Amino acid sequence: MAAKSMFAAVFLLLVVVAPLRRTAAATHNVGDSLGWTIPSSPSTYSDWASTKTFLVGDILFFNFTTGQHDVTEVTKAALDSCSSTNPISAVRSGPANITLSAAGTRHFICSFPTHCSLGQKLTVTVRSQSSSPPTTAPSPSPKSSSPVSPTPSPHSSRPPKASPPTATSPPETAPTPPSNIAPTPPPPNSANSFAGFGLSLSAGLAIVVALIY
Repeated sequence: MAAKSMFAAVFLLLVVVAPLRRTAAATHNVGDSLGWTIPSSPSTYSDWASTKTFLVGDILFFNFTTGQHDVTEVTKAALDSCSSTNPISAVRSGPANITLSAAGTRHFICSFPTHCSLGQKLTVTVRSQSSSPPTTAPSPSPKSSSPVSPTPSPHSSRPPKASPPTATSPPETAPTPPSNIAPTPPPPNSANSFAGFGLSLSAGLAIVVALIY
């Protein structure tokens, strides 16, 4: 029973402490194993800063030897011209820890001659804790369980419904008479008969008139 209670207590502690781990200040070793010195490439420190996330409360650790380098904070214009005439602050003894106490952009150089122009300069952008990107994606909005069918517009035209096809009876064919029965002759044409009768009557009248005269 005691073992179960201890396990539950440890689990609860991990659940509470895990989300708060990043809120603790992080220490960034400037240049990693290279430290704060004259780099082999002018973009060494800018490349290093591009892989880091700097939050308010974090610490920059500049590892250098006293008398060989220093850490001088300057403005953007002084960084571009490698000028240390009016510095914001300067740390001459190494190694040095500088706390990032506020959000914004900060610029650091080494004020020793030619060191800045050879690439010993650093720019960091500090963000507040609340501006860190979210770790969980927002949950999608719930969808309606029952689909809603769209209401047809009164002005929309619908194609007429096609009537079901009706069965058509095959055309009737006249019965074919048997081959052994002679075909019935067609009836005489009345117009031809009337013409023949008129011709016979005219011939008879002509004969009668000839006999009289």
